[in-house]
Amino acid sequence: MITSYKSIWEFLRTDFPLTFKNSLLLAVAYTFLIPGIRGISNLDAVRSADVFGQSLTLIGVFLFVPITSQELESGIKEIVYTKVWSYKKSVSIRLICGFLLSTVIVTIFAGIMQLKNCNFPFLEYISVTILYAVFLGLLGLLLSQVGNNVIVGDLASLGYWSFCQLHILEEGNLMYLFPIINGKVDMEKLLILIGINVLLLWFFFFAVKYSKRKVL
Repeated sequence: MITSYKSIWEFLRTDFPLTFKNSLLLAVAYTFLIPGIRGISNLDAVRSADVFGQSLTLIGVFLFVPITSQELESGIKEIVYTKVWSYKKSVSIRLICGFLLSTVIVTIFAGIMQLKNCNFPFLEYISVTILYAVFLGLLGLLLSQVGNNVIVGDLASLGYWSFCQLHILEEGNLMYLFPIINGKVDMEKLLILIGINVLLLWFFFFAVKYSKRKVL
């Protein structure tokens, strides 16, 4: 067990900066821009939900879509897939890191909003925001893996997000997945969002497995 933890730590020490350095900087820089763009003081539950759903959830795109960018070149894939340390394990650790980073950023941002007198249910809102950020990230990550290009994933996630902002997808639409409606969490939509996240994760690992077979 100690050896296992040590090997994970050694992996993270090398891989984390390569995978997350640029994306984390972008996510943090974008988060700092939100107060200037929208204003985050003295908001009620409905307007607070708008800040989370329309702005903050984009950090998922920054943090998740580039997770496999290092291996999208076939030449690198051939090297990675022949290592004893499985590629699936590497990706799983990166996904956990992406989730933890999203959780930290959302929680800190929500704390700052409450300090600025925004009124909303703290735990409910941060949980939903994290899940929705993960959805946007996994959507882009899956399509970048399938399309073998990070830009494809970015465009897919940003395209879905844009459809929601332009009200092409609205709250009553089945494909509109942000579960906070009029300041309250819609449990049906929340369960659908969780289910879709699980499906996206499954399809992603299937795509990784298929890609490995294709290379080998």
